[in-house]
Amino acid sequence: MWKRRAHEAIGLGLLSVSAATAATPGTASFEVIQPELFQGAHSVSASWADFDGDGWLDLAIAYETGEVRLYKGNGSKFVNVGAVLGLPSRGDSARSVAWGDYDGDGYPDLYVDTLVEPIPSRSYLYHNERGKGFVEVAKEMGVDDPGSSSRQASWIDYDNDGHLDLFVANRIETNHLYRNEDGHFKDVTRQVGLTDVRRTVGACWFDMDQDGDLDLFIGNQDGDTDGFYRNDGGHFVDIAPELHMDRPGRRLGVGSNMCAVGDYDNDGKLDLFVASYNYSALYHNDGGGHLTEVAKLQGVAIEGARMVSAEWADYDNDGRLDLYVAGYTVDDNGKLVPKDYLFHNEGDRFVNALTADNPLTQIMSKADHAVQWADYDRDGALDLVLTSLEGGVTVLHNLLPSQTRRRSLEISVLDSSGLTTRPGSEVRLYDPSGALLGTRLVATGDGYGGQSVQPVHFGLSRMTRVNVEVTYLTANGRKVQRVDNVDPRKFIGKTLVVRQAVE
Repeated sequence: MWKRRAHEAIGLGLLSVSAATAATPGTASFEVIQPELFQGAHSVSASWADFDGDGWLDLAIAYETGEVRLYKGNGSKFVNVGAVLGLPSRGDSARSVAWGDYDGDGYPDLYVDTLVEPIPSRSYLYHNERGKGFVEVAKEMGVDDPGSSSRQASWIDYDNDGHLDLFVANRIETNHLYRNEDGHFKDVTRQVGLTDVRRTVGACWFDMDQDGDLDLFIGNQDGDTDGFYRNDGGHFVDIAPELHMDRPGRRLGVGSNMCAVGDYDNDGKLDLFVASYNYSALYHNDGGGHLTEVAKLQGVAIEGARMVSAEWADYDNDGRLDLYVAGYTVDDNGKLVPKDYLFHNEGDRFVNALTADNPLTQIMSKADHAVQWADYDRDGALDLVLTSLEGGVTVLHNLLPSQTRRRSLEISVLDSSGLTTRPGSEVRLYDPSGALLGTRLVATGDGYGGQSVQPVHFGLSRMTRVNVEVTYLTANGRKVQRVDNVDPRKFIGKTLVVRQAVE
């Protein structure tokens, strides 16, 4: 649960390494914080959540060593409390982390996938003991998933019954969907039509066709085609070939990795970016259940590289979603070299801000796995965490000018109990005339191996009153709730909370 709390912007004296550029519109300006705390290679996945309900975002990081670090935040600095609270300090290679409050007690629990070769691995579920510690319960709850090799787990409500279900993408065998039945889980993969042996790395859930339930895109590796499963009332049908999104004819070393959902053109429909080996795709949502691939047209086509992860965010608060993409290139000696892109949304196309002459490029272009944005200090600007197998964790504080930082609004979408978030819900902002300003998805998982639980963030081109519209996916279809005449100035350092109405 995200509690409403005011916050004074922290001083920048706590920031350790500067890599800032001029703070002009569209120009990235960040500083690295606490590098001594976040040092250590072999970091893979990252996920934000307020695990103890104190109003500040905390950060979970998974490592190939099996360690899962939990960095507790207080708005100005972080402290690693993972081992003290019962998370592993060593063990099987931890490949992904995902927060989700599966029992609805207001405290997000943590799912961790691991990888052991050649011995089959398993997954772990750490129940959150009201912010005081974690207890591992995966086998007891039926989600230990023996033999898995997952890079992405997603907490979602696929059947709109109000309980969080769990989807686990699998790199070496079939994916799994676990239905939450009053706090315990049942594997319903075969029952709902999601048995799929393609080598899945990334998964994104969103109501692509706006029919009231969550659909599923899966990005597959090793030459496998991609899948897009339409949710037909709790049963899934792969329509990727019909949508021309399967990408047939790949050779063995080519495939898709992570995906990211966002309304980049502010037309009210959610679009999809897919980070891939060889060619990364951007699918524009045309409405009516149709999508068109537009990466080259929009300036985000990345060809001949191995892109791993991506996430949308409005990092400069101009009202348009930008896109961070992390991955590799291969040099003449066959060595993998990290290569990242920060695509700024110019309105009609995207421009890469990480140019050769930008001093920020040297620091940012070390990430090759996780990309997760979050406003950890509640100052109105989105900060960024990046992970790298060789370079470790980098946490970057956004240095937007004070006036620009404040030009934003954060909205927390909760269930009817007011305790937990509703992943897959949609949030739209309108100006007083009724013009749509933007759309955000309550996160269902993107970046790499993470599913952050946090408010949605809107940058605002003007600090004027707005109308907020939240679309919940319910057993009775798409239900819209509105909060009109919201003054963003009253929510500086705070979060607007929208609670689902009882039907």
